[in-house]
Amino acid sequence: MANPRLMLAAAVGNVLVIAGCFAMYGWNAEGAGVATRSTARFAICFFLAGFAAPGLRRWMAGYPEAAGLIQAFVAAQMVHFCAVIALHTKFAAEPVHLGAPQIAAVLIGFSIVLGTGITATPRLQSKIVRRGHLVLLYIVWLILVIDYAEHPATELRLVAIVVVIALVLRQLPRRDKALETL
Repeated sequence: MANPRLMLAAAVGNVLVIAGCFAMYGWNAEGAGVATRSTARFAICFFLAGFAAPGLRRWMAGYPEAAGLIQAFVAAQMVHFCAVIALHTKFAAEPVHLGAPQIAAVLIGFSIVLGTGITATPRLQSKIVRRGHLVLLYIVWLILVIDYAEHPATELRLVAIVVVIALVLRQLPRRDKALETL
């Protein structure tokens, strides 16, 4: 694990998000729906911070390692998955009926998130694992861009801009030492 404290903080933080949503909206389907959406957005903050980390670390001394932030994203996302399960079981108006396409989508999404966390390690790893990690990172990034660019709530479409900015920050070149002396 890259940073167990950060992972724990992300998971506990997302549990507190759930508690806050239920406190404000009630122990009902509305509260569970808000909790589900809010936990996803909380987790995304860790993803974007970790995704942008390679470029930001070139400019900001002390910026956290990408691996720790990505694993914190996964920890927060696991809490989000629990909120989704609660929404579709305890707070569902009728029993869950999932078909093969929905089950496949859930398993693929869960696998991508989990794989992203497992392959995010600060230790030396093989080229295949590093490339696999990059592919998974960019898949998550692409899902976020597409999802937020087409979000039904028009104001949330602006989040797609933040997701693209994370890509730009990831690509920042090394800071020129000559500029620091000016």
